[in-house]
Amino acid sequence: MKRSAGILAVLSCLALLSSCGSNAGGGDTSPAAVTETTAEVQGTGWSYGQVNIGGGGFVTGIISTSEPGLFYARTDVGGAYRWDKEKSAWKPLSLDISKEDVGLLGIDGIACDPSNAANLYMIAGTSYFSGGKTCVLVSHDYGEHFDRVDVSDLVKVHGNGMGRGNGERIAVDPSDPDRILIGGRTGGMILSEDGGKTFSPVDFPVTSTANENGINIILFDPNDPETVYAGVSRSKEDNVFVSHDGGNTWEPHPLLNDDIRKYMPCRFDIDSKGRLYISCGNNEGPWNSMTGQLFRLDGAAGTAEGISPDKCTIGDIVIDPSDDNRIVLVSSEVWEQQPNGGYGDIFFRSTDGGESWQEITPDKYTMSVGECPWIEGSAFHWCSCLAMDSGDPDKILVNSGNGIFACDDIWGEKPEIYFDANGIEETVPLDLISYEGFPLVSAIGDYDGYVHEDIFSPAVRHTAQVGSVSSISVAFKNRDVWAKAGTDQNKLTLLVSGDGGQSWDSITASPEEGKVLYGGSVALTADGSSLIWSPENSMKVYRSEDMGKSWEPCTGIVGSGGCYVIGDNVDENIVYASSKGVFYVSRDKGRSFRRAYDTSGKYKRLAVSPTESGKVYIPAGGMGLLMTSDAGENISLVKGLKYCEAVGLGKPKNEGSPYVIYVWGTPADGGAEGIYMSEDDGASWSRVNDDLHAFGGTGNGEFIVGDMNVYGRVYMSTVGLGIAYCDKDEK
Repeated sequence: MKRSAGILAVLSCLALLSSCGSNAGGGDTSPAAVTETTAEVQGTGWSYGQVNIGGGGFVTGIISTSEPGLFYARTDVGGAYRWDKEKSAWKPLSLDISKEDVGLLGIDGIACDPSNAANLYMIAGTSYFSGGKTCVLVSHDYGEHFDRVDVSDLVKVHGNGMGRGNGERIAVDPSDPDRILIGGRTGGMILSEDGGKTFSPVDFPVTSTANENGINIILFDPNDPETVYAGVSRSKEDNVFVSHDGGNTWEPHPLLNDDIRKYMPCRFDIDSKGRLYISCGNNEGPWNSMTGQLFRLDGAAGTAEGISPDKCTIGDIVIDPSDDNRIVLVSSEVWEQQPNGGYGDIFFRSTDGGESWQEITPDKYTMSVGECPWIEGSAFHWCSCLAMDSGDPDKILVNSGNGIFACDDIWGEKPEIYFDANGIEETVPLDLISYEGFPLVSAIGDYDGYVHEDIFSPAVRHTAQVGSVSSISVAFKNRDVWAKAGTDQNKLTLLVSGDGGQSWDSITASPEEGKVLYGGSVALTADGSSLIWSPENSMKVYRSEDMGKSWEPCTGIVGSGGCYVIGDNVDENIVYASSKGVFYVSRDKGRSFRRAYDTSGKYKRLAVSPTESGKVYIPAGGMGLLMTSDAGENISLVKGLKYCEAVGLGKPKNEGSPYVIYVWGTPADGGAEGIYMSEDDGASWSRVNDDLHAFGGTGNGEFIVGDMNVYGRVYMSTVGLGIAYCDKDEK
C-alpha cells in the first residue's frame, strides 16, 4: 500500500533528528574503503526479535541463488531478509543497524555471487536519514555479518525512493566475483575489483536523472561476462546501455529504438541465448505507472521487438533456466480482481518464448493466506520482481506492497498462490499498550493495528481499518472503551469502541467546524468517561464527554501540532500531556491543564504507573529521566542516566518489587546508547540490547513499552522493523 502522507511527513521530520552528518560531495575520484565491521556479541542473557505480525511492508526485491530453495529479499524501510529453509521463515539480516545509521534499513539493491550464495552484497541508504549516508554491505556468511563500506562520496541511493522496485542496481561478475558494479541514483556508476573492499568511479555517460532514480539496473550476461547491460530510469532519451569490456566503457545499446525510449526500463532478464528482455513502464513506479511493454533484444539476429501480452506496466519476468520457451510474467500497477476478492496484479505464462501468452485469470488459480490470517482479502500488488527457485522451476516468488507471495506449481493446471512473508516484519509501529491481564494492542502505520494474545503467533488485525493509526487508547479501568486516531488528511478518522475493539463508531463531529482534523494523540480517562484528542494539525487540544458527539477546547495548553496525552491509570480525574519540552497536568478530566514543568526535551511520550496515582516518568533528552509521584507538584531527576528519549514500565520480577523501568538512553557512566533497565527505581541500570540488536533506534513511534505480563520483556518502536522485543532469558 502506498505510504501515507502522514507517515512520510513524520519520516521527513525524523530525518533531521537522525542525521549523522556523513561526508557528501567532493572527492569523487577517491576509492571508498571499509569503514566498519560488525562485531560479535555473546552471552548477553537476552533474546531478541520482532513481534509476529508477518508482512505489512513493501518488499522491493527478491533474488534467487545458486543454492536451491535459498532466496534473499530486500525492503524499502525494513532492511534485508534471508529465507530459512529449515524453519520455513524469513530471517532478518538488519537488526544490527544503529540509530545513527538507521538510513541503512533502506536497501536499494541486492546481489549474490552466482557461484557462492554465501557472498551477499547490498547497497543501502535513505535520503532523509543518517545524512543521506550510502553504504555497500558485504557478507561472506549468508548475511550473518556484514562489512560496511561508505561510498557516500561516490554515489547516493534512496531505498524508500520512487523506483525502489526496479533493479537490481548492483551486480556481481559471474566470471570474477571480486568485480562488483553498482549504479547510483546520483553519482553514476562505481566498480570494485577486490570483492567490495574499495570502489572507484566508472566512466558512465549518465550520473543522474530527473526522477532521482538514476542507474536502476545492472546485469552481467552469464553467457558472456564481458557483456554487461545497464538501465537508466528515464524516457525519450537513451536508457539502455551496454559494455563489452566488463563494465569499464559504455555505449547506448545498438538496438535501442524510439519504442523502447518511450518507456523507462524497470527490470532486465537474459535467456540462455543471450537475448535481453526489458520490462518497462511509462514511469518508474511503484504507484505512478499506467502503461508499459516487454521488449526482447536479440543481438545475434539484430532485432528488437515488443512481445507484451498487454500494454500494461511490466513488473518482471522469470525464465526457466532449463527451457527458454517457458516464461512467467507479472504486471505492475494493474488492478484486477483476484480470487480472494482483492484487486491487484496479474500473471501471464508463455511456453513459446513470448510469442504467445496465457493470462492466469482468477478462475485458473487459487489464493491462500499461508500462516498470516489477517492478510485474507489482500491482493498481491506493486509487483516488480519475480524469482524462480534455482532447483525447481515450478516454484516462484513475487514481491508485493504487503510482503511476498509464492507459488509451488506455477506451471500447473490450477496454481495455488499463497502469502509467504512469515518472518518478514516490515511495519511502522506508532503506539503500543501493555496492561496486566490484557493482550498487547498496537497502532501501526498503513495497517491500523493489531491485537496480540501471543507475540510469537500471528495477530488479529483491528476491525474498522482506517489505514495508518497514530495513536490508540484503552481506558485502564474500563477496558471495553477504546479510541484511535487515524492519519487520513481527507476525512475525520477518529473512532471509538465500547466493546473492546470488536466494533467501532466513527466520530463525525469535528472539534473545529469545517476543518478536517487528523492524527495526533488520543487519550481516555481511567474510567473511559472522557476522551481527549490533540490532533496533528491543530494548535488546540479538545475533550469530549459523549464520545465525540460534541467537543470543548481544553484550556491552559497549546497543542503545537499534536501533544502527547494520556490518562492517569488510577485517578480518572487526572490527565497528563507533554509537548515541546513542557509537561502539563489536568485534575478535572482534561477541562483545564496547568504547566507543571519545562523539560527542554523534544521527546514527549510519558510512562504512567499502573498502580500509583500521580506517578509519571518523563523522558527529557539530555536532561535524562524525570519522575513525579504527585502529578507534577514535585518533579525529580532519576539518577544514573545522562540521556533519555523513551521510557516505559514493565512487570517486576517479584511481587511487591518496583516496576521495571526501561529506557532508550545513555547511562551516566558513559556506556553506549541503547535500551537499559532498572529494577530498583533507577538506583542502578543494566544494558538490555547489544550492538547486534539496535533495530535502528526508536524510529517514528519513539516508544519503549515494558510488558506488564512477562517480567524481563520490553518492546520498542522502529522505523521499519516492526515491533522489536527484548526478552530476558532468565525469568
